[in-house]
Amino acid sequence: MKILRYEQLSHGQRRLVHQLLQKNRLSPLSLSFQPPEKYQWALIKEDTVCATLGFNQFASSLQIINAAYTDLIAFRTLAHFVHDYALSLHPHQIDVQIIPPHDFGLVSTWNTLGYTLSSEQFRFIGLINDHAASLQFKPLTLRNRSLFLNLRNESIQSSHFLFSYDVSHIEYLIEQGALPYLVYDQQTIVGTIIIQKQKQTIRLLEITCIPELKNQGYGRRILETFQAKLKRTTVRTFETYCFSTHQEALRLYDPDTFCDIQLFSHWHTYSRESLRNSSTIS
Repeated sequence: MKILRYEQLSHGQRRLVHQLLQKNRLSPLSLSFQPPEKYQWALIKEDTVCATLGFNQFASSLQIINAAYTDLIAFRTLAHFVHDYALSLHPHQIDVQIIPPHDFGLVSTWNTLGYTLSSEQFRFIGLINDHAASLQFKPLTLRNRSLFLNLRNESIQSSHFLFSYDVSHIEYLIEQGALPYLVYDQQTIVGTIIIQKQKQTIRLLEITCIPELKNQGYGRRILETFQAKLKRTTVRTFETYCFSTHQEALRLYDPDTFCDIQLFSHWHTYSRESLRNSSTIS
């Protein structure tokens, strides 16, 4: 068995990695949109990809994502390798996404390494209700791109599992069908929204409100304006994702708007105490 980076793989092996990852492709882009070639490894046995795993690296934390396997022993070997590599980068925190959430092989592997459940992630199916558009959405342009990034990144500073975007993140999101907007209340900017269109599926990837205007009802008004705009189309439902730890977002999703809730994934966190202990030992 050998562990290789994505760029070291042959064309055929890369194709096998993408096939393994297909079951995770419905993951919301705002959380795990990095293409596999950024930070992705594969464990190869007899020229067959038995497991693959990658992560997103941010200023002070890591998210381990894009996990898939056909051989559990191989995956555990790869998980130990990626975990040790992540520790060598000295992050403040390491989170791992588990899809499907009750996969025993994934859960037991990360529990053995010291990860514990920190949040559930839900998929909501929303209905297009009759709401008036009380706000205005202005599309992202080259001229307002810096403004969008600054406002959006400031708004998510206190939100666990979300991270700051730069120009490359936005460009990749747009390539995948995402539509970022600045949100205005007349002449005042109040937040941002990112919507994704894929065939007949509409995903509400993210709503943010600038910190000074939180708890003033803008989150609900942005959601209602989004629904009002969809009312003009043939689409009658949409989907969005939310963490159990994001209480402000959960309060937006009342039964009158959402007809179905599904458990999409679990997020496990490598504790700060564990990080301190590993640093002490090393």
